[in-house]
Amino acid sequence: MKDNAGTPKAIDQLTVAELTTEKFDKEYRIPGKPLVVTDFLDSSVDWDLDFLCKNLGDGKFLVRDYGEGHFDAPRREWTKYCDHVQMTIHDFATHIRDGSAKKRNLYLAQNPIGETEALKSIAGEMQFLTQTLGFEPIIPEASLNLWLGAAGHAEPLHFDPGDGTLMMLHGKKRVILYPPKQSSNLYPFGFYDVLPFWVSQVNIEEPDLKQYPNFNKTEQDRYEVVLSSGQVLFIPTQWWHEVIAEGEGYVCSCNHFWKVKPWWRKLQSLRGIVLFSMNLLPWNWVLRFNRFIYQFKK
Repeated sequence: MKDNAGTPKAIDQLTVAELTTEKFDKEYRIPGKPLVVTDFLDSSVDWDLDFLCKNLGDGKFLVRDYGEGHFDAPRREWTKYCDHVQMTIHDFATHIRDGSAKKRNLYLAQNPIGETEALKSIAGEMQFLTQTLGFEPIIPEASLNLWLGAAGHAEPLHFDPGDGTLMMLHGKKRVILYPPKQSSNLYPFGFYDVLPFWVSQVNIEEPDLKQYPNFNKTEQDRYEVVLSSGQVLFIPTQWWHEVIAEGEGYVCSCNHFWKVKPWWRKLQSLRGIVLFSMNLLPWNWVLRFNRFIYQFKK
């Protein structure tokens, strides 16, 4: 899909030296505008499989198991988002190396890495986010979340309740973004559908325009960037984004969710307000209530 000019819109790119708290606040945080920091990490930093196996310990991680052919069906026909399995980083690395992760659509997704040796390797860069740019974690004890999977994998279009930073540590990812004002034209799932209401029904690479005719209206607001190792992308709250692992082999990144500042940016859409409110409650309460409501929709 292309915008009226024939190509997606570009996202601003700056170096660390060009960024100050004042510039970031005025031009990106307050207006809620995405930004790429091009030299966030030193070029020598590479979280390849050997590095991860050495520095993440022997604990188990939650892996999304989508299954073969899962992404071939229209999302409105999915009966679930995915299954989950647990495995160590060493076990998952084996699946990456032998190709079974790609074949089965296995994805080690959104796993907190805590105070590991891996996190210590980028402690200075994280201080730049918190001390220079003034980011504050949504939850004080929250840490970086690890994402690791085979090239070619795509996480469907969705939005998050907090501001986010996506940091590339190995390989490349293509990120497609749409602003919150396009939410209705992206056809989110309903509040009590099988899939979450912060996920779009549209396959944006091959949209069904008979089923989703208003998706054409998003062309003028499609942004796109390919992130390389060492770069970080600021994704403002409620910006829709789809993330595709590029190239060959595997891709590794980390993200972090941050408090929304100023607070009124939480109020850009009804869905954003609901998701933000849900995150203020214990999630076991939310899930129980969701299951109770959903049984009446079957």
